[in-house]
Amino acid sequence: MVVKIGEKIKDLRKKADVTQEKFAEYLGVSAQAVSKWEVEGCYPDLELLAPIANFFNITIDELMGFDKAKEQEEIKDYIQRKHDMLFKSGNPKEAVAIMREVTAKYPGKFELMNELAKILYVYAPTEPDEELKQNAFKEIISLGEKIRSECTDDKIRRELLRIICLSYKNIGENEKALKLANENFNTNLYESDIIAYTELLDGDKLIERQQTNVIEMMNYSCQTMSFLLKDFAPEYKLNVYKSILDMYSTIFKDGDFNFYNDYIAFYYKGIAEVYIELKDNAKALKNLENAVGHTIASDKSAINTPYTSPLVNKIKPVTGLYTSGSQGNRAYYFLRFLDYDEKLSPLRDTPEFKDIRKNLEKHAVENIYL
Repeated sequence: MVVKIGEKIKDLRKKADVTQEKFAEYLGVSAQAVSKWEVEGCYPDLELLAPIANFFNITIDELMGFDKAKEQEEIKDYIQRKHDMLFKSGNPKEAVAIMREVTAKYPGKFELMNELAKILYVYAPTEPDEELKQNAFKEIISLGEKIRSECTDDKIRRELLRIICLSYKNIGENEKALKLANENFNTNLYESDIIAYTELLDGDKLIERQQTNVIEMMNYSCQTMSFLLKDFAPEYKLNVYKSILDMYSTIFKDGDFNFYNDYIAFYYKGIAEVYIELKDNAKALKNLENAVGHTIASDKSAINTPYTSPLVNKIKPVTGLYTSGSQGNRAYYFLRFLDYDEKLSPLRDTPEFKDIRKNLEKHAVENIYL
């Protein structure tokens, strides 16, 4: 931030209707000295700052242009603009530009550098130019390492560790990623921060945290199981997918899947692909229809509708409205999957498939930000 103290003195002096001579006399300096300050020819000596501030009945911070309340309000406005650009306009690149602007305006603020690094991590995967993408990941690493070496706020330092490690991996420096992770991450789930934090709680806060843990751990476990399925026999894949769907149905007993409809749709799609492999097109179509139904339900999920299922009824639903690099809604991208995925070729000429596609087409929106 450029400090224009002379301009501030000139403005204050004129508002107070005081001449340069009278002001200089009060301070015990020459009128020429005051004149030089006001044209930014030089700065007042440090020992004069308090007398100058006292003369105008302001603080030294105000004299130096450090209006903390105004500064915080402006920073808050920048953060809101970044948020709107990301979630309402779907433009992570412009969100990065907004954070660059405020970071340059208020240099050295680690919380802003942290926000810039995080939004760069959202933007990088959406950048089609490979060189720009790599540069974004490198900038994340540079920002992150500067914060880790200079910032004393442990929360900010720790918050960035994950995306620094993943950025190293994205630029092909896996050894650095693993070294940093091994030095800083506790890889034992039962000794992790979230478990320790949960053990500190009681009452409603404990129940809320435990319910959140149930959903997050279950959801991640299901994703991991589906990832491991690729080399398994078709019949075993179906058993695992059934177990996954049973877990979702157990936790969301009332069918209030909301955002998690999207994951369920993914698993039904996986089941459909297994049945295509088994040449059972009837069952493949049925599961594809289920996948489309959950995709549409995911797009329709009411953001603020509370859960009613007993295992999750104390927590707020996840919204998950924004997906990095996406413009269309989930129905739109599922429609593209129906049209272009070669695995679905055996189904495309059937009347059932055409009906499924027609239903999905009614709900597909190419740009949800318009």
